[in-house]
Amino acid sequence: MRSSALSTRRRFMIVLCGGFLGAMARYLLSGAIQAELGKGWPYDILFINLTGALLLAFVTPLADATLFIGPTRRLFLTVGFIGAYSTFSSLELGEVLFFTVDRWIAAIMYMVISVIGGVLAVLLGNWLGHWCISKTTRSTQRTKTARKLTGILSGLPSDEARDDTSLDMQDDLPLLERRDEREGR
Repeated sequence: MRSSALSTRRRFMIVLCGGFLGAMARYLLSGAIQAELGKGWPYDILFINLTGALLLAFVTPLADATLFIGPTRRLFLTVGFIGAYSTFSSLELGEVLFFTVDRWIAAIMYMVISVIGGVLAVLLGNWLGHWCISKTTRSTQRTKTARKLTGILSGLPSDEARDDTSLDMQDDLPLLERRDEREGR
């Protein structure tokens, strides 16, 4: 019998891979933004933190609804990738750098833009996530209705009667689990 829980080793590797990719994305994006806009204002930190807030708020409702994002992808994206991509410490670093060179107005503007922009990004991301869920839910309902009608007309089994062995959205990597079970891990 297949367990739906992820092993500790697998969770660690998933977070490690997501964190590596998130850190690399942050590094490359930060360098590109600084090359284009300069280092006088922390545009890179602001952009990365706002897009990180947007991404996290977008992914969370999709994961809660287990729509496209099961537990494995949730760990990879939220804890790993977004956790490494967007960090609170970088927000504070940008703030402290302004204060150390007596740029008080810039420091206050940066903090206000970061906080208000972050809240707006979270609201937008959450709205987009729920919008995707509503669009997919409607589309899925229409598809199920069409399948039922087609099944009735052609004598094919409907979704309820069909033995569906497709990918379980609760665990994105069922093949690796089966291999681990065969090897007795």
